[in-house]
Amino acid sequence: MVLRLVTASLAARRARIALAFTAVTLGVAVATALATLALQVGDDLARTLRAAGPNFVVLPAGARLSLDLGGADVVPPRAGLALPDTSVAGLKRAFWKNNVLEAAPELAAPATVGGARARLVGTWFDRAVATDDGPWRTGLPQLHPTWQVRGRWPREGAAEIALGRDLAARLSLGPGRAVEVSAGGSRARFRVAGVVTAGGFDDRLAWAPLAGVQALTARPGQVDRIWLSALVIPEPKQAPPDPAKDPHGYEIYMCTAYPGVVARDIAERFPGAEVLPATEVVAGEGRVVGRLNLLMLLLALAALAASTLGLFSTTTATVVERGVELGLLRALGATATQIAALLLGETLLVSLAGGLAGWLAGSLGAAAIRGQTFGAGAPLQPLLLPLALALAAGVALLGTLGPLRLALRLDPAQVLRG
Repeated sequence: MVLRLVTASLAARRARIALAFTAVTLGVAVATALATLALQVGDDLARTLRAAGPNFVVLPAGARLSLDLGGADVVPPRAGLALPDTSVAGLKRAFWKNNVLEAAPELAAPATVGGARARLVGTWFDRAVATDDGPWRTGLPQLHPTWQVRGRWPREGAAEIALGRDLAARLSLGPGRAVEVSAGGSRARFRVAGVVTAGGFDDRLAWAPLAGVQALTARPGQVDRIWLSALVIPEPKQAPPDPAKDPHGYEIYMCTAYPGVVARDIAERFPGAEVLPATEVVAGEGRVVGRLNLLMLLLALAALAASTLGLFSTTTATVVERGVELGLLRALGATATQIAALLLGETLLVSLAGGLAGWLAGSLGAAAIRGQTFGAGAPLQPLLLPLALALAAGVALLGTLGPLRLALRLDPAQVLRG
């Protein structure tokens, strides 16, 4: 009987039902879109922020750096300390290999470039590294995608060099010009492939293929350090769990991509090396992602609140319009529970339909937003469908409680007398 009354009431009030359906659909759609983005935008944003440069450096054990890497202390390695250039492949054999995005070894030496003293850096520009999952192409341009190059980067194995903007201006050199470089007691002639605008101290450097610098400095197969960019999340504020007292918590901690955990795992692949994370860089990225997630949560709550208010006003207007009908039902013996079931049933059916439509619309909206912002679509998230339906049911309940109290306070005799 109640079900028949519910369906008849829905059919008789199409305009009100459409308004309620629209209110719930829009609220759930916004919440679903933001939840979908929150599940995926963290990694997307982290990858985008990784364009700022490396956030880890691998050094020979006992070496420390005095350069600024956003929190990581970086000093030139002591004499005799070096890493083999073949060790870069070990990054893709670590437990966190999928988190390692780019890497580039570096061999630095004081040099004379075109008669001016400068720092010569040997590195990779576009190197294919053999891994268990296939070739991994990486190098300095991928590690620093925001650096601008007038001309092009040097080719691997070629006698070519890239000059920092300040160094090129000091030497009055540009792409296509030849320059003599001396380092480690040897000399070689290079052709300028490009002029790099990196910002800061890097604009005074010169970069050449690693093999050429190794030959020039008589250090075959050696590098001073390895810069790498990896996806990590900020360290928790509390200390790591004690493995003896809380083994389960410690296991969860060790399976989370915290900088210290990733650094420890990578260090295990490099005997005689230490891995330093740029803690301030990681913390800054974490703050950006955290604030973005908080903003999306507030927007979702605002959308759901607006949806609830819209449903509340629509249901209240419906109760006022149906005062005579509800009074007649009470006069014929309908109990408060039956009246409540009638109103809640109507609102719940409309809200669940709106929740389903909102989930679909929100998922499609998230795909469009992610595609325009990060160049990748957002697939449908079936796990969010129960959440969308639960939110719709919650909106239905909150939006019906007030009108329901109004309906239950109606005096049948007074309503029927008019």
